[in-house]
Amino acid sequence: MNARIFLATAFAALVPFAGGGCDATNAATPRDGDAATAPASKPSTRPTTAPINPPSTQMTTLTGTLHGGMMAIGGETTGWKIVGDGAVGGVELDVSRVKEDAKKLEGKRVTVSGHMVDKKYVERGTVRMMRVEKIAEAK
Repeated sequence: MNARIFLATAFAALVPFAGGGCDATNAATPRDGDAATAPASKPSTRPTTAPINPPSTQMTTLTGTLHGGMMAIGGETTGWKIVGDGAVGGVELDVSRVKEDAKKLEGKRVTVSGHMVDKKYVERGTVRMMRVEKIAEAK
């Protein structure tokens, strides 16, 4: 019995700190100039994760170690990247056009040629990657 009284007293003491209860007069009533409830004058139509500079239209060549089997949250990756000599991170690759050659060269030092493109993912946003058109073992 004492525990019930204690809990009821503790709960009653907390109610004023929790916002004073729910009141129909102040619940979700917008205030003048409230930015959270005011409509936008001109909503933006630009993507929120737009890259700073568009990708180059020129053919790009990179040399480094080819890594496959990569995974990301939600499967938002091509699964392939190239890491330059002595570098970390790397550049994500779309090897769909040269998949069989990429599988043979996985883990080796390669030279890839292709165009840089922007791919839009749900979780990761816009990611710059290379669409590989040619792959060969580096000499």
